[in-house]
Amino acid sequence: MTTIATLPAVETQSLLVREIELGDAPAFCNFMTQDAYQRHIAMRLASEQEVRAFVTRCVARQGGDRRNCFHLAAEEKLSGEAIGDGFLILQHPRTVEIGWGLHPAMWGMGLGTEIGQALLGLAFERLRANSVWCKVMDGNAASSKLAQRIGLRHLKTHPHYPANPGRRCRVDFYAMDESDYFNLAY
Repeated sequence: MTTIATLPAVETQSLLVREIELGDAPAFCNFMTQDAYQRHIAMRLASEQEVRAFVTRCVARQGGDRRNCFHLAAEEKLSGEAIGDGFLILQHPRTVEIGWGLHPAMWGMGLGTEIGQALLGLAFERLRANSVWCKVMDGNAASSKLAQRIGLRHLKTHPHYPANPGRRCRVDFYAMDESDYFNLAY
């Protein structure tokens, strides 16, 4: 896989999906610490301090020549505020894990789909992935539907996946290969 230190911003209809900036910390605190947001994710940030430390770590990793993890902000174009996030993790040769999150107040507006489509584009077109996959935690029907809406196929269900230290839950895995991506309708 090609080594890339930074990713270009991707503009969607409503969003600018871009590398995280230090100034995103307050906006991330507004949604990342909410119970509704945390319910369906593995990495839970319980306080403003933890969110700020996460943002600082993400920014510090940017530009590294051996970088394999890209955390992105989804900035609403109208307000200029980060209202969601996404990540791409480069794994064994040419495989990328993606994931997304969105401020609960913005659920049901199609913005998660925009984030997911932007992540697929970055994975296949910039990181040159052969395959992309994601995991969806138990009970997160909206993300399962989103994964399918952007073209990912359900692969399997793991009944006792280690979601984070001390917690196991059912997780569904979805994936797409590059031929499926490049055959998607515009």
